[in-house]
Amino acid sequence: MLNRLQSELKTSMLARDAARTGVLRMALAAYKNEAVAKGLGPQGTLTEADGLAVIKRLVKSREDSVSQFEKVGQIERANQERAELEYLKPYLPAMLEGAELEAAVKAAIAQTGAATKKDLGLVMKSLQAAHGGAYDGKLASGLVQSLLG
Repeated sequence: MLNRLQSELKTSMLARDAARTGVLRMALAAYKNEAVAKGLGPQGTLTEADGLAVIKRLVKSREDSVSQFEKVGQIERANQERAELEYLKPYLPAMLEGAELEAAVKAAIAQTGAATKKDLGLVMKSLQAAHGGAYDGKLASGLVQSLLG
């Protein structure tokens, strides 16, 4: 992920794409801050999962900002945050949705032998182990609860 961020930053700088360059610089800074926090130093390389977690936090922050700006009527700022989201989303893995997510949840339920809603944590842990962060946790949790209901 680090090499991809650096490469795309260089490309956007050469293309003089100020908006993309700003977002990529911010993402690279967040990546390096996480590396320092993990004790790897600013030149350290995070695991793929840790790098993905950094990008997910940035995306979540932008999504929250969009809703907050819309609530107070600052549409221009909300649109700016949406534009930043579009630069960050290609770094996220393809998300499980619809039938794929339902199949993954059913497989996790079968694997864990879950029978009641009390087993939600067990199923979610199994789903996380099998699919990493490639699904919406709230959606998956709701699906598990409805299937175990």
